[in-house]
Amino acid sequence: MWKGRKVAYKKIYPSKLRFDIKDSTLSVYSAGETKYNPDIWSIKYLFDKGMGNVSAKVYINSEISKTMALRMYFLKYLFPNIEFHDANDDRYITDAKEIISNIGTKYVTYDSKDHPLDDRGTKNKPESLIEKELTDNLSQYISDFPSGAEVKRQFPANIFENSINEDSRRTDKLWIDMVSINNAGELSPIELKVGGNIPLDLFAQGLDYGIYCHLFKEHIGNNWFKRHGSIVQNKVTIYYVGEKFHPALVGRDEEKGINSLIRKNALFNIVFVEIELDKNRQHVTKARVIFPTRSQ
Repeated sequence: MWKGRKVAYKKIYPSKLRFDIKDSTLSVYSAGETKYNPDIWSIKYLFDKGMGNVSAKVYINSEISKTMALRMYFLKYLFPNIEFHDANDDRYITDAKEIISNIGTKYVTYDSKDHPLDDRGTKNKPESLIEKELTDNLSQYISDFPSGAEVKRQFPANIFENSINEDSRRTDKLWIDMVSINNAGELSPIELKVGGNIPLDLFAQGLDYGIYCHLFKEHIGNNWFKRHGSIVQNKVTIYYVGEKFHPALVGRDEEKGINSLIRKNALFNIVFVEIELDKNRQHVTKARVIFPTRSQ
């Protein structure tokens, strides 16, 4: 290899997923259970094929959870050129719309009266220590937030049917690292990753957090941020905070990542914040925004 030569990151896809593309239609098959999200990997596959900015249809031929159904429904706001379907007469759309239409009545989540969120403890682990530091000094590192911003740690993002118990939980069990309100009065879930990089599937999880916050904006505002009633009218801004972001997300050198496909929309902002830590990974030394949809 010549010295100084720039090497493109490899276009590698999960072995559990199989892609079959014909014209502008992509079919994705899953071989058994997998932690990889076929909808997000479909976007990556189309992007690598140079089809990210043209109209394309994606058919997911695997089990679709309620969490993925909601995400596939809302992905059209971020990636408007990609149209998602399933192999079961678009049952996912029916599932997603049924949940969306009944949020706050049939589908419920935790409330502050019956489920107070006590302060979460801080473990002696790098991610927990950095989470605590960001919670206490959020505006110091991300100027989007006001001084003294109220932050909720390890916020449970679960949707239940009719009553709150494990048997009635309908979406994946998720915990948002941090939730706050930014200077624009936008409800802001924050996904933190210390060590390694933020990959595609963690990006998908952050979208799930944002969708949950969008669906329960009024409820969260009334229960956890009572001085911020304006969040109901505003977007949800999803922050991803990490030391590195996978090239599939942000690109490398002259190559772009799928963030180049994300479009400004009426529901969500996406912000990537890159942080540097001290050698012991106990303190943040620097933070900078490397991608906001506001600039799209």
